[in-house]
Amino acid sequence: MKCFFSCGTIRKLYVDTFSRQQDEYDYSERGESAHLLTRMFNNMKIQNKLFVTIAPLFLIGVIALTSVAYEAAKQSIVRQVRDSKQLLLQQVSEKLESINQSMLSVSNIYYLNPKVRDWLRSSPRSTEYEKYRALKQVIETVGDTGNYFEHLKYSTAFIGFNGAVYSSSSDEQGNYDFSEELSMQERITDKNKMYWSDTYLHHGKNVFSAVRYLRDIYTGEDLGLLVLDFEERLLFDAYKNLTGVQLMIVNDKGQILSARDESLVGQSIGEESYFLKLSPYTDGSFMADAEGENSLVTFRTVPQMNWFLIERTPVSVLLQDMNQIRNLIMFAAIAILIALFALSYYLSYRISAPLKRLVGSMQQAQSGDFNVSVSVDRTDEIGLLMKKYNTMLSRIDQLLTQVQQENELKRSAEIQALHSQINPHFLYNTLNSIRWMAKTNNVAMVNRMIISLVRLLRKSFRQDQERITFEEELQFLSDYIFIQKVRYGDKFDVVFHIEEEVKSCLTLHLLLQPLLENAIFHGIEPKDGNGLITVSAWLSDDQLWIEIEDDGVGMDPDQGRRGLGIRSVEQRIKLHFGEQYGMKLESSRGGGTKITIRIPAIKQNS
Repeated sequence: MKCFFSCGTIRKLYVDTFSRQQDEYDYSERGESAHLLTRMFNNMKIQNKLFVTIAPLFLIGVIALTSVAYEAAKQSIVRQVRDSKQLLLQQVSEKLESINQSMLSVSNIYYLNPKVRDWLRSSPRSTEYEKYRALKQVIETVGDTGNYFEHLKYSTAFIGFNGAVYSSSSDEQGNYDFSEELSMQERITDKNKMYWSDTYLHHGKNVFSAVRYLRDIYTGEDLGLLVLDFEERLLFDAYKNLTGVQLMIVNDKGQILSARDESLVGQSIGEESYFLKLSPYTDGSFMADAEGENSLVTFRTVPQMNWFLIERTPVSVLLQDMNQIRNLIMFAAIAILIALFALSYYLSYRISAPLKRLVGSMQQAQSGDFNVSVSVDRTDEIGLLMKKYNTMLSRIDQLLTQVQQENELKRSAEIQALHSQINPHFLYNTLNSIRWMAKTNNVAMVNRMIISLVRLLRKSFRQDQERITFEEELQFLSDYIFIQKVRYGDKFDVVFHIEEEVKSCLTLHLLLQPLLENAIFHGIEPKDGNGLITVSAWLSDDQLWIEIEDDGVGMDPDQGRRGLGIRSVEQRIKLHFGEQYGMKLESSRGGGTKITIRIPAIKQNS
């Protein structure tokens, strides 16, 4: 035993030592892997670092968004189906209540009829003639009443407590069998009400009955039972024209009185969990496991008859169109993901590009070229670094500083001009208009607006071509006017008077849009009633004249020149064509506004 203990102790020490060494090795291996990943990340270019950081966030966001969209679409379909089914059940319930009211009317006729009372009160010792005469009067009453309520297709039977029995059903043929109806006598607790039986097989047909006590209205004596028999077909007719509905009519005990599947009639669902769940409520819907399949159960009660209308729709059938929606969502998600990856790459490029420019400039300065500077287009830490670097170079060469200031002024004017073209408010209103047209299924208008917006955005952000033809500028204005017309309707009209020779002349990219926008928002929109904007262009003495005039509310000329859009247009004209060119603004309060632009006439091929 002692030797065994010693050997076990040695083995335990060996195992503990080996495990500790293995843990240290695993920890060392994990640490080496983490260090390797850190080193790889540190050696990556800034652009790639930003991309691998931003792209996964976009991926997670798109996955979450598509999951939410799919679930929202699924819930929307279930909600729409639930509301639709409930509306159909309400229609069927109203038909059944109408049948119940008609039967109450029939029973009241017999209840108050003195001929029926006399027959049920007749003595067994009456002569055969007296019995025949009394029965004939009852038959005539049944015939007259049946003619009035012929659409219900029912048969009438009387079971008198004096032994008198009569049935208008041709199936009975004198061999009366009212065992099923008489079994209901035990369930009748209120002798002034009418009770409905279960559906049962009678002479080869599914039949159900309405049973009511007939009493002497003066003495209250029980005279007999009134039995109104119906074929189950009467219930089926209440919903047979409803397509796509698997409806069951069930009584309070769970017995199926009528169903589209006739084999279910007479069966009981009283012990089913979904039936027990709906019993305390008057209407509603819920998800439940019915016959081994998850289904949407929609129900509604028929209060006067103490019946339930139950419709079960399997979830597999309910969501059979979701595959197409799911594929559409996945396709949209992939497209969005590709766009977001491209955007993340673009953002990483935009963030790292200034640093690359700064490094390149430093390399040139290191070689002795001090005539290079870095343009500052940001106010963050990178922008501050670049600004300090430019200040250092400006101390070396004052002439470079002067040229740099002119370039920066031109650059600032260009940025202000671009910002004044397509602002977030315009994009919001345009996209909101597209959203509402999409809700009204105006597909053609949505398609046209999207095409116009895409062309407008493409031209707005294109900076590689400073000058374009006047015809291209008009096309841009047409897209912009179309989008604004969708928003404002007939609030304004734009009329063009353009000489044909002008269309081939060159003008600055996005020169007229800020002025047209100014006319719409500050001239026409505040005006009561509709407005007119006139755009004219003509050639005179090798100069291109452009005039934009509106009949809006007008403004003070000094106030108009202080606007960002008008000021940036004038700055761009002078920067590109010289101080002798520019624009003239004429306006007064209530007198409209006219802006005249003069630039040199430059042909496209000159």
